[in-house]
Amino acid sequence: MNKKKNHYQLLLAEKTSGQLAIWKESDKPVHSSDVYKFLHTLFGTAGTINMPELSECSAKLIKLLSTDRESEFWETSKLYEFLSPIHTLLQKNMKADKNGDSFDIADDQPLILIIDEDVSFLIYLKAELEKEGWAVIVTSTIDKAFSLFYDLHPDCVIANNSYAMEFITQVQDSLSSQLVPFIILSSSNEKLERMKSYQLGADDFIVKPVEIDELFVRISRQLKKRKQFNESLLKDELTTVYNRKFLLDVYQRICLEHVRNHAFFSLIMIDLDHFKKINDTYGHLTGDKVLKEFASMLKNELSSQDVIIRFGGEEFILILPYTKAGAAEKIIGSLLQHFSESLFSCDEETFFVTFSAGIYETDGSVRLEDALKKADSALYSAKEKGRARFEVAFEQLDKKRKLKVALIDDSDVMRKMLQNFMSSLEVDQYDLDVKAFENGLVFFHDHWHDTADQYLIILDGVLPKMDGTEVLQKLRSYRDSTRYTVLMLTGRKAESDIVRALSLGADDYMTKPFSIRELEARIKILLQRMR
Repeated sequence: MNKKKNHYQLLLAEKTSGQLAIWKESDKPVHSSDVYKFLHTLFGTAGTINMPELSECSAKLIKLLSTDRESEFWETSKLYEFLSPIHTLLQKNMKADKNGDSFDIADDQPLILIIDEDVSFLIYLKAELEKEGWAVIVTSTIDKAFSLFYDLHPDCVIANNSYAMEFITQVQDSLSSQLVPFIILSSSNEKLERMKSYQLGADDFIVKPVEIDELFVRISRQLKKRKQFNESLLKDELTTVYNRKFLLDVYQRICLEHVRNHAFFSLIMIDLDHFKKINDTYGHLTGDKVLKEFASMLKNELSSQDVIIRFGGEEFILILPYTKAGAAEKIIGSLLQHFSESLFSCDEETFFVTFSAGIYETDGSVRLEDALKKADSALYSAKEKGRARFEVAFEQLDKKRKLKVALIDDSDVMRKMLQNFMSSLEVDQYDLDVKAFENGLVFFHDHWHDTADQYLIILDGVLPKMDGTEVLQKLRSYRDSTRYTVLMLTGRKAESDIVRALSLGADDYMTKPFSIRELEARIKILLQRMR
C-alpha cells in the first residue's frame, strides 16, 4: 500500500506543479471558481493519499478565497503569490504520513441509522460514532428513513424527537419483531414526553446536548442486548420460518445424512421479483404482508421434512432432502404457479407477485458457502432471462451478477487510485465493471451508464461543467433511478453540499480526506442494500 501511495503522491505533486506552472506563465486572469475547484480537488486527494500538510494548506487557502467566486478574477502574479505555500510544500522532500487507517472493518460491524433534521448534528454524530468502528447511515428526511430502515435492516435506530413519534408509529411492529433498539434524542426533558416515548416503544431517551461518551455506552449496551438475544433465536419473527442462523447447522446435518446414505438433496435460493418496487409503490407494511403470505404458502405446500429459511430481506433458502434437481424443478414450478396467481391488494389497487429461483443439487460433499454461490448463480441466470422462472446450477455454472462502478472525479490522481482499488476489490456474487469519468457530462454521454445493470456511483461533489449534485439530480429523475446507488464525496466543511446531496437522494456520503479502508466498509454496506 505504501508503494502505491508514494506513486500517487508523486503523480499528484507532478499534476499540481504543472497547473501552477501553467498559471504562472499565462497572461490571462484566472476565475476564482477555477482556483476553488483546484484547491478543493487538492484538499481531498492529498488527504486521501497521506499528504496531510498539503491537504491542510489547501483547506486554509479555501477559507481565504472570496465567497463571491462568480465575479472575482485573479491576476496571475497575485495568484501565484497566493498559492506560494503550496509551491513551497511541493519543493520539500515529502514523506508519506505514517498514520495508519483508523477505520477498522469487522465482519459483525453494527449498522446504526440516525434520523435528525439538524444536518450539522448528523455530520458530527456520524463522525463520532464511526470512530467506535460502527457503520453509520444518516438521513434528514422521514421518507428516506423508512426506506433505509427496510432496505438495510440497521442494528440500532437513533431519532430526534421531532421525527421519532411518526417513525416509531409506522415501524413499531418491525422494531419489535426484529428486536431493533430505538433511541430518542430530545432537547426537552419533560416527564410527559419521556413517558410518551417509552409507551410508544422507545428503548432509551437521551436529552440534548448529548454527552458523547455516555451515548457510546448507552448504544453499546443496547447493541449487546440485541446481539445476545438474537443469538438465542432461530426463528424469523416476521415470517415465523427459520432465520439464517439456523442454516449452517441444518445444512451440515443434512450433508452428513446424505453422504452416509449416498443420496442427493437440493438447495434452492429464491428471490421475490421487484420486491423493492413493491415497497416503494405500496409501502413497507404491504411488503411485509407479501413476505408473510409467501412464507405461509411455502409451509403449506412443502413437506414437513423440507427446511425453509428466510435468508435476508426478500430472499429465502429451501433445502429439500432426498430430492434431486429434476424433482426440485417440479416442486418449484408448482410453487411459482401457485404464488403468481395469488392476488394482493393495497387500498383500491391490486397486484401480483412472482419469484425467481436457483436450484443446486448436491450429495453433501460441498461446503455451504460453495453451494450458496452455485444456487445464487442459477438465481441470477433466472433473473437475467426475465424473472418469474427458475434455473438449475451445474458445476460449470458460476456466473456472478454484474455491477457497474462509475468513478466520477476531476482529479486524475483520485480517479487512478480509486480505479486501482475498485478493480482489485473482490466482492462475493458481483463481477465489477469499473470505469472512471472526469466529469458528469462525459459520464452521461457514454451509453455505458444507461443499461439494465445495477450501478454504484462514487461521485465527487465539486466537478467542472456539471456539478456533482446536478449529476445526482439527473440520476434521480430517471424512472428506474433505484438502479443507481450513489456515494457522494465532499469536503469536510461542506455542510451545505451534504444537505443538498441527502435531499436529492444520495445513499451515503464520505468527507475528504478518507481512508481506503473506510471506503471499503461503506461499499460493503451499500452492497447489502443492492442485493
